[in-house]
Amino acid sequence: MTRSYKDIAHFTAGSHISRIQQNADGSAFRFYATEQFLVDDWQSDIVSAEIEQWVKTHQDVVLAQKGDVVISLIHGKAVRVSTENAGRILGNNYVKVDVDDSQINTAWFLWHFNESPEGRRQRIQATQGSTVVQRIAVNELKNFTVTLPPLAQQKAMGGLYLAAREKRFYQQRIAALSEQQILSLLSGMI
Repeated sequence: MTRSYKDIAHFTAGSHISRIQQNADGSAFRFYATEQFLVDDWQSDIVSAEIEQWVKTHQDVVLAQKGDVVISLIHGKAVRVSTENAGRILGNNYVKVDVDDSQINTAWFLWHFNESPEGRRQRIQATQGSTVVQRIAVNELKNFTVTLPPLAQQKAMGGLYLAAREKRFYQQRIAALSEQQILSLLSGMI
């Protein structure tokens, strides 16, 4: 069955960072930025707290919560927010996606958006901007179409996709640590 994303999910655009009014006695928040996105996308495990920006505000802002699906409009990828990155403000380069669990499995949605030929084709068509900075428009994103398999199949595929991503991350991490160890041993031989 073919459906559009807007029929199976609710999209919430991130907060416009420049419009957040700071208030000294407001709640303190950190931003969900590229660094956090890459961690949630199994591409990095290093987060530098030194460069993080905090903001105090009384305004309602869009926050990322553990398990939320977030799409980076700049990277053109979807991730699931980790525990470490929960409670951060989503800026306007991100969209929070609340999928209808009765129709679509969250992990399968990630696979469909990131990896499926159907998702890739639509991402390429929807990307706007110069060759330097390209961006997916939120309205285009809502009109993406998806061919839905049965939920049981979605769960199996989504679980396998996330397990494969995690496995690749740890394999790369082990390879990097092994290389560091070898280089250290070689340096000690001199």
